[in-house]
Amino acid sequence: MAATLHPKSLWLHILVFLTLCAGAIGAEAQGERLHMGYSIYSGMTAPVWATKEAGLFEKNGLSVQLVYLRGGTEAAQALVTGDIPFAMMGGSAVIASNLAGSGSVILAGIENTMLFKLVTSKEIDSGEKLRGKKLGVASLGGSTYLATVRALQHFGMKANDATILAIGSGPNRLTALQTGSIQGAVFLPPETLVAKKLGLNFLLDLGALGVEFQNAVIAAGKNVVEKKPETARRFIKAMVEGIHAYRTDRDFGLKVLRKYLKTSDQEILEETYDFYSDKVFPKPYPTVKGMQAVLGDLAGRNPKAKDAPTAQLVNLTFLKELDESGYIDRLYKTSR
Repeated sequence: MAATLHPKSLWLHILVFLTLCAGAIGAEAQGERLHMGYSIYSGMTAPVWATKEAGLFEKNGLSVQLVYLRGGTEAAQALVTGDIPFAMMGGSAVIASNLAGSGSVILAGIENTMLFKLVTSKEIDSGEKLRGKKLGVASLGGSTYLATVRALQHFGMKANDATILAIGSGPNRLTALQTGSIQGAVFLPPETLVAKKLGLNFLLDLGALGVEFQNAVIAAGKNVVEKKPETARRFIKAMVEGIHAYRTDRDFGLKVLRKYLKTSDQEILEETYDFYSDKVFPKPYPTVKGMQAVLGDLAGRNPKAKDAPTAQLVNLTFLKELDESGYIDRLYKTSR
């Protein structure tokens, strides 16, 4: 004889079933949950923040939680473990990770040149005075490290002619410079603007040197690219839309910067926005020359960098699909 359920028991089963269904529908509405890391804390990160604030990850079926990572080395490690499938980070860190066999790749280029400024304490008024001094970087081997080495080379010195210390984010480096823990560091807006107000020395504008360098990228771990290409496809589409939202809506861009940079100084917000808005390209391709420049810098410490083909460092499939379909052009055409 078939078993029968007491009415109260039957109602309990129905309630549980409906609850599970509601949970499933809610999860689907929220989208696929994942983390995105960023190891660069400056106005350059605004397109990532804008994508989040405009709800464009959700629009593309993703529920993304942003996580700040202390430097490119930490970001590269997070991509390898798979805890964080996507990250905005220094190009040098993901390239070094790729050369080590991680399979992590560049999906898009955010900054294709060095825009850093070398800022020093007031007594350091010449390049020669950097010799033997302490210089702060976000992480050893990351983009701020390579920019610092480039600055030393500009003044005819090598990396070991100064003491280079991993300090962390731009605000941390600026605090260390103010307190005398270090005597110099490279910065981007808004820290450069704060440094100017503090009367610190601007010793070198690396952007003025015109060096093509793959300084900041959107990178992905091997697993998500190979096993979840549709996730990567939706992620890049969201980022392209976020770049568009940031570039074309100044008021929105300023609102995003105010929230994430945690400042209400309108001058700093406006200068930061104006500095970056025309440097974030609608079609964020990395450059071959920029990647070759990173490989050249890494070759002194890693023989694999000497002959590495740039093709192994990137996966531009998802960006090219959007571009060749005409989607990016249509996106900007409708906003004019």
